[in-house]
Amino acid sequence: MVAPKARRRGVGAHLLTAVETVCTTPKLFTSTNVSNHPMQHLLQRAGWRPVGLLHGLDEGDPEIFHLCPSSRLRDATCTGG
Repeated sequence: MVAPKARRRGVGAHLLTAVETVCTTPKLFTSTNVSNHPMQHLLQRAGWRPVGLLHGLDEGDPEIFHLCPSSRLRDATCTGG
């Protein structure tokens, strides 16, 4: 989560890149509520794609799961992952 005063300054994109860089698995997922439009836009700009919807975690606000493009991840076979 990015502090409200630090939003819209590239911090979220930097955090996504950092997680992608250290990921040692062939797939990386994240999720956000349907109501969280800023996060959805960040993920879209970064090339992540929605892959599923889960109801019941937050009543009335389903969770959207996103998958990172494999081209943005390190090759898990090279790291022994």
